[in-house]
Amino acid sequence: MSKRKEKRALKAEYEKALAELADVRSLIDATYCRFNAVNDSAMLEACIYELSALQSKYNCAVRAVKSFYQ
Repeated sequence: MSKRKEKRALKAEYEKALAELADVRSLIDATYCRFNAVNDSAMLEACIYELSALQSKYNCAVRAVKSFYQ
């Protein structure tokens, strides 16, 4: 593969990683809004578990973006 194609492929992967990071961040924001709006204890617990899962996914996405700088 030529250098130009490799560079394009790497840029596409980087942009995909950034998009994933932004998507997860918006899901976290939406879940925090839902968490602040609910009154039911079961829904609060569900939001807490969802936030925990999304934070783990966010950390993974951050590591993916950081890997482009190493």
